[in-house]
Amino acid sequence: MVLRYAIKGNGMLIFNGKKYAKNDAEFVASLFDASGTCNGYYKRLKHGVRLFNMQHELTAYIVDRSDLERFIVSAGMHEGKARYMYGLSTSAEQWLGIEENTFARDRQMIANMQFVE
Repeated sequence: MVLRYAIKGNGMLIFNGKKYAKNDAEFVASLFDASGTCNGYYKRLKHGVRLFNMQHELTAYIVDRSDLERFIVSAGMHEGKARYMYGLSTSAEQWLGIEENTFARDRQMIANMQFVE
């Protein structure tokens, strides 16, 4: 499933087999879910998705501008503004579960991410 705003789902994000909650209520509900606890939180933007860790710290950004522009970068907050890196740090790769990934595999994972109710 491709991330596009035609997708009506606003619930949990599934990316690379890991769940990300939209808010604290979804996160707490995942604690009691048999399918597992969320890895963090997410926020949809016009051209991608910001991913936050369990402490609500911006950690990564999934860029999805078109079929040709799909990639993942590390991100963080600096003086109240989001800052995006040129690539993905080792710690962000480990957190996302995508160590030793290729650019083609990243694009495929982005194309396959889902928002579920």
